[in-house]
Amino acid sequence: MTGIEVVPFSFEGREYQIRVVSDGATIYVRAFCDNKPANGYSYQVTIMTAFDLKKLMGFDAIKQLIKSAREDVEQKRWERFLEAIKT
Repeated sequence: MTGIEVVPFSFEGREYQIRVVSDGATIYVRAFCDNKPANGYSYQVTIMTAFDLKKLMGFDAIKQLIKSAREDVEQKRWERFLEAIKT
């Protein structure tokens, strides 16, 4: 895996990173805290799909995945999901 980008952010007094890596065919995005996955969510898009979306529609799929990863942390979606499946 090759690192492409690391996007740091803070939330509720903790430091997080959104890491973007690629295996040459797919781009993977995941939130981390203390060098561990911050939640159970990961995001991916093939390089060809990301390229096509950017070229044909002006849509940056990677930036959108980064945004989704951050929002999932800030809105505590994983924690809410775990709570929901307990009941």
